[in-house]
Amino acid sequence: MPQCPRRTLLGSIGTTMTVALAGNAVSATDGRSTSDADSPAFDSLLDYFPASAESDSMAVVTRDLEQQRKANDPYGEISTGSGFGIDPESISKQAFVYTTDDDEFSMPIAVVTGDFELEDDGDIRETDGGVEYERRGDNEMVAAVTETVVVAAEDDERIGDAFAANAGEAQQLLNAEPLLEEAFGLFDGEHADYMVQIGEEYQFPDLTDEAAIEYKARATTVLDPDTLEMNIGVAFDDATEVTDELVDALTSELRYMALSGEPTVEQDGALVTITAERNLAAEREAHDHESPGSLRPEEDIDLEDDELEIEIGHGEPTPVEDLTLEVDDEEYDREIWTNGHSTLEKGDTIVIDMDDVEPNLSISLTHDHAAGSSTSGTSILSWFEFGYDYDVDTGTLTVEYADEFPLEGEQVSLAVYDERPWSHSPDEEVEPRTTAQPWSGTMRSGDETTLEDIRPGDTVLVCWDGTTIEDSIAQFRARPPGTVAFDYDFERKTLSATLELEDGERPADAYELLIDDEPAETQWADEADTVSSGATIEVDDVEVGTDVTVVWGDDDVRVDGTTPQPRIELEFDEDQGAIEHVGGDSVAASKLTLQVITEDDFGEIDLDAEIDGEFEQGDTVSVDADADEIRHAMLSYDGINSSIGHVVPSRK
Repeated sequence: MPQCPRRTLLGSIGTTMTVALAGNAVSATDGRSTSDADSPAFDSLLDYFPASAESDSMAVVTRDLEQQRKANDPYGEISTGSGFGIDPESISKQAFVYTTDDDEFSMPIAVVTGDFELEDDGDIRETDGGVEYERRGDNEMVAAVTETVVVAAEDDERIGDAFAANAGEAQQLLNAEPLLEEAFGLFDGEHADYMVQIGEEYQFPDLTDEAAIEYKARATTVLDPDTLEMNIGVAFDDATEVTDELVDALTSELRYMALSGEPTVEQDGALVTITAERNLAAEREAHDHESPGSLRPEEDIDLEDDELEIEIGHGEPTPVEDLTLEVDDEEYDREIWTNGHSTLEKGDTIVIDMDDVEPNLSISLTHDHAAGSSTSGTSILSWFEFGYDYDVDTGTLTVEYADEFPLEGEQVSLAVYDERPWSHSPDEEVEPRTTAQPWSGTMRSGDETTLEDIRPGDTVLVCWDGTTIEDSIAQFRARPPGTVAFDYDFERKTLSATLELEDGERPADAYELLIDDEPAETQWADEADTVSSGATIEVDDVEVGTDVTVVWGDDDVRVDGTTPQPRIELEFDEDQGAIEHVGGDSVAASKLTLQVITEDDFGEIDLDAEIDGEFEQGDTVSVDADADEIRHAMLSYDGINSSIGHVVPSRK
């Protein structure tokens, strides 16, 4: 699947846009305004799209925010305003192109019109065709602002292409790609949004590769505040491939919408169109209703009981006729599981027969409602206690059952994987290197078996009725010998690594210290042929945020790792309403952000706005909250995801 873009277009442009006076362009001495008094039609916005924005796989989208605001959509209006740094409420229309090249999304061009003001001045420039605009941007993205539109693109060349296309001096995208022009002419009327997609990346989820698609178009029209008309058109390459089953599958686009009546489906050769009306009132009702969920099976399961009780952890009263319980992916008998309830809500209990209970049993409760469905699931008896005794020198692993539940040995298997099986993508099939089924009869605590040829880095799964990660009821990872203790001196930028071995000596060259995946200048083998517990090496010039790893053996199996960072001790001073630095490193305040989490809010304080120079012992930062309101606060360092300091106020 395509990956999300690394940045949102214009997200890094340091300009602030504010709503101007309604219906009028605001003249300002410190910036430029745009006005929607003569808001361009969508055709005019599409004229800005140059042929250079074309891609084999792309989507072209237009949105009329004024139309969207007339509908009481439970999901709100759809706008990219935040990505442009523009208040979405000030946008009247927008159009943009998405492309998918090399499995990554990008937005080569976008056009926005509305009633907003840009603070601060940009550079005044003029196109070859004589159009004056104000340029704003940085090394990554560009915005061109005129009196009527904002044109955004990835570079100045694309901006020039856009104005040339609008002036008729360069080929426009819709002329370069006739399928786009055909698709945008498919549905007439004033639409709240209109999207056309072409290319293999844009397919219906239920369609197969057997039916190639030329384009897909979707338009939305606001009929009244509670009703939207949905128009969907799909043009196939070959009319003979359009079967009844395929036509039925196209309606999957509407399965998460509340419809007023059945959709109308028409076929004209290779073109299939669908028309339906969304009932927004029904969707709002479904959206506001909390479906029963958070299934909580009883913890102490007694196999002698007739039934297993499962508590509903949350949810509002819901008729059981709208609910489906699945046990091990099979629909369960409603007469049994409803436990006499006509509705279910938080605190109610459902049941399944104890005869149906077995290890790793999946259960799910689904609520079918007007806006689709909501599902809550869990598993029963999904984890069991096993003991492991691994000898890295002989490669033997003894596995001992250490639980009280009577497992049937014939259904318990051991699967050995070369690495963690869950580290692969879901669609990648990973087979175990070897499997074993060593037990029979009823397993009791103390039953054991031994596996041979277990290597450091291997993952051993204990599985029920299978050999995959989904079947596992216990796991073990064979580790290389030893662990590593790291100590980082922030001021000197030095890192020490100390091996901790349980017994004896090991070859020094079996261990290697990597800095950002490259061998460090200093290694244990530089000082001795063998190492024992306590052997320490030190590396200089290690920057904060560096990836430090110790690996073992020819296969570079990970022993330990760290990310060097400063450490600061914090305390909450209730008298001053401040957080104080009480120990640890002195760090430039410009690198630090204090995050304060209260019962109802989350706030951030940039320390360079509070402290000049370094944040050092004795310094305090005022917080606008009482101690009893603060859940905790943590200090983060620029570029480091983890906390470098943390404090929880006293709850005396």
